[in-house]
Amino acid sequence: MKFMHLADLHIGKRVNEFSMIDDQKYILSQIISLVKAENLDGVIIAGDIYDKSIPSIEAIEVFENFIEQLVRLNVPAYIVSGNHDSVERLSAFSNLILANKIYISRSYNGHIEPIIHGNVVLWLLPFIRPADVRRFYPDVEIGSYEGAVKKVVEDFDIDESKTNILVAHQFVTANGKKPETSESETCSLGTLDSIDFTVFEKFDYVALGHIHKPQSMGRKEVRYCGSPLKYSFSEVNQNKNISVLDISKSGKIKLELHDIHPLRDMKEIRGNLDELLNMEKSEDYMHITLTDVSVIDAKVKLEAVFPNIMKLDFEQFGSGLSQAKNLKELKEKSLFEHFSDFYEKQTGSEMDKKEEEIVLELLESVLGGEK
Repeated sequence: MKFMHLADLHIGKRVNEFSMIDDQKYILSQIISLVKAENLDGVIIAGDIYDKSIPSIEAIEVFENFIEQLVRLNVPAYIVSGNHDSVERLSAFSNLILANKIYISRSYNGHIEPIIHGNVVLWLLPFIRPADVRRFYPDVEIGSYEGAVKKVVEDFDIDESKTNILVAHQFVTANGKKPETSESETCSLGTLDSIDFTVFEKFDYVALGHIHKPQSMGRKEVRYCGSPLKYSFSEVNQNKNISVLDISKSGKIKLELHDIHPLRDMKEIRGNLDELLNMEKSEDYMHITLTDVSVIDAKVKLEAVFPNIMKLDFEQFGSGLSQAKNLKELKEKSLFEHFSDFYEKQTGSEMDKKEEEIVLELLESVLGGEK
């Protein structure tokens, strides 16, 4: 059996005020072509279908068209909500579309019913926070994301004679090591939202969403497939691809990676104005660093060669390596870590565990899955 593992479509996303909708339509059409070519048994989508909890009409239409094509191909889809999605909106009319083998996770209600596809069992875990789980386990202390997810999966009645796949959208770490992130993701809120990969030891494969770079955590079968498109210039060197799981009759999982080609790539270049104007014209999204001290109407002139300039900088001479290093360290810190630093400077002491939980839930509610 073959299943495609997708995540982080972020349909409707804008990057540096550029709409990515045409790029998303283009890449989804490639994905449909791959579904046909590989004769897939199912498509897994591990959250962040949309970029906003209230998506635009256009974004909804793009995703509806994608699902309609899967239905016409008689290919089931297994979908969970991400932190950018509204699980209620995403799962609206789920009973109706269930007839067409489109399975969408509902809000966590204390129980998750597995979906059996031959010898493969799929468990759809929507994005959850500790508060989503506590009310179903009033006698259990659940103070962290790891504690919440661990309690939920402990209650799964897993038949280990079958191939069990968990679909989830969480921040998964490996023995304290965080996944490699990019600027396009909603920041991790310190360490309280991290979940160690060992929580998922009973699953043969964990199809993760949330992190935009393809990578495994702890073992190769606990895997972020990454986003199909680049959504920030921190991703320019990432190799985006599509993951396909080939599951043998014995349950052995082989991972296949298929290259995809965006409508427009993201690139970074630098040079003086004359050098750049003599380059070959490109429709790609560009981050340009000009080495000239000053150029009047630089962007207007450069747009003759690079019409999709997302970012234009002038090289700053004499900024110093230490300043660049400090700036890099600041960028790598999460919002929670910045707030913790601020709190300590203002009060002279660190937050206790209860205060950390309150701040974490406040930041989550304010962000609401949006950057």
